[in-house]
Amino acid sequence: MISPPRMKTKLLSKNNHNPKLSILREIKRSQGLSVAELCQRVGLSYMGIKQHCIGLERDGYLDTWRRPKGMGRPEKAYRLTDGAREFFPSRYPGPEKILHNIYKAETQRYETKLQKLDGEPRCRAMAQLREEDGYMAEYSFDNSARTHRITEFNSAILDCIDQFPMIRDYERQMFEKVLRAKVKRDEERVAGLYRCTYTILGVA
Repeated sequence: MISPPRMKTKLLSKNNHNPKLSILREIKRSQGLSVAELCQRVGLSYMGIKQHCIGLERDGYLDTWRRPKGMGRPEKAYRLTDGAREFFPSRYPGPEKILHNIYKAETQRYETKLQKLDGEPRCRAMAQLREEDGYMAEYSFDNSARTHRITEFNSAILDCIDQFPMIRDYERQMFEKVLRAKVKRDEERVAGLYRCTYTILGVA
């Protein structure tokens, strides 16, 4: 089994009650939190939370944005950056040599479920299967380019992709085989947000 990446900080070393770690964990469970919200969740003073957040932002683990409120001015909230992912490692279940077998099995699974469908219905059903698998997938059709698209707003294997970049190509090839078409894969990440678009070419 492949070990998780080594930490770049001692924050996770032995003390799971470290206030900075508590802050990161609470933000990880949310779409972003204000200092006041963190006070309620972590149980520290306003100034204590604020100083920790400033330090984490300085170190590149948090950034800020103005979150709209129902009434009044937008409030400042903190969210995780990509750099904070080092605090939440995951274990990949095997070495690189098994990736081929993993994606072969996934391809066969999707093909079995979609065997009675073709064209647009097949693309739509593939998006639904990916949604069920936790990828937050949506189907769309680009009228101007006359192409089908499946957009995913979450990757259930993001840590694995970073450890094994060839997974991107395995995923693209899987989509091509399942959808019986040429597929272009575009991945975007901004401030911890993720979007992967599969553009399906040559499907009527």
